Amino acid sequence: MKLLSFTKYSYEGPSSRYRFYNYVNCFAKENISLHIEPFFSSAYLKKNNIGKKTFYVLTAYLQRMFKLIILLSMPKQYDLVLIEYELFPYFPAVFEKLLHLRGIRYIVDYDDAIFHKYDQHENVVVRWFLKEKIGQIMHDAEAVVVCNPYLEMYAKQYNNDTFRLPTVVLLDKYKTIMDKYKRDDAQVFTIGWIGSKSTSAYVVEILPAMEKFASKHEVQFNLVGFDDSLVNDEMRKRCHINMVPWSEESEVEGILTFDVGIMPLKDDAWARGKCGFKLVQYMSCKKPVIASPVGMNSSLVIDGKNGFLAETVDEWVSAFERVYLDEQLRVKMGDTNFQKVEREFNHQINCKKYVGLIRETVKKSKSSTDYAD
Repeated sequence: MKLLSFTKYSYEGPSSRYRFYNYVNCFAKENISLHIEPFFSSAYLKKNNIGKKTFYVLTAYLQRMFKLIILLSMPKQYDLVLIEYELFPYFPAVFEKLLHLRGIRYIVDYDDAIFHKYDQHENVVVRWFLKEKIGQIMHDAEAVVVCNPYLEMYAKQYNNDTFRLPTVVLLDKYKTIMDKYKRDDAQVFTIGWIGSKSTSAYVVEILPAMEKFASKHEVQFNLVGFDDSLVNDEMRKRCHINMVPWSEESEVEGILTFDVGIMPLKDDAWARGKCGFKLVQYMSCKKPVIASPVGMNSSLVIDGKNGFLAETVDEWVSAFERVYLDEQLRVKMGDTNFQKVEREFNHQINCKKYVGLIRETVKKSKSSTDYAD
């Protein structure tokens, strides 16, 4: 069986890596070949210069359009197409509709409330022309794959064949690194966060709690992949913040330096569409977690059992202190989290479910084609 996937990013993009590239090998074991065509290239992700980024964006639109024209005009080469979010950002769902009319079946995948980029956009023109775009794409899809109940509820308005698959890690890789890792006994108590520039603003929301806790205790906040322009040197010093560059090679070891992992969020529509993947990463490393009670976080964290939910400054400080003062609790919570990941967020289980969905979709598509003939 041959599949073609149109992802948003190359391998370096976390959403594309975890929800598409990481399935290449396990699909291959099931005799499913997955060919991936990213929209944004590796070069785009590495450039900060606005002029060069604009060039890569224009190139991305032209290259994808060219590939789609070939796909639409040539005899069918793939059994199924997988699409991450949409074929073209900020462009009507024209090519998705053409795939549907051409009889090229596709599954569309979401790990973010991407529809809010359009229906809540500040520009009235974008809202007017694109607010129904994602719903149209979902409607024409053979199936919709989402990662949480919020996205599932939205998708089912347009497509009853909606399936929930969480974003998961390659746990065997985590186990191998954990087995080799040795923590420095002299390391100060560390509260950690891992993310990107786009999610760094959520950490800024809890800086008062971090500052208050750091003023009382010997602690270090490791912020991996954080946008360091959001915090000045004085605030860094007061909060005991250590900025850590992100890399795929050091990602797991970076989390292993944490005593607890945090995932603050602002309670808005966009955040409610998030999949809680940071928490899954921390849990995979046997770490207790502290998170805002928003969206998927509330499903992943059972307050007092495997971590704590915190909303106000005082609640965050209290949660910090509880894990700081009780080492046995940290160990117990970490073990509980790891067991939860093995049971519910296992890549192998996800792969079997995904393969089952793909086979059923292809089978259904062929049956409908045969009937039509």
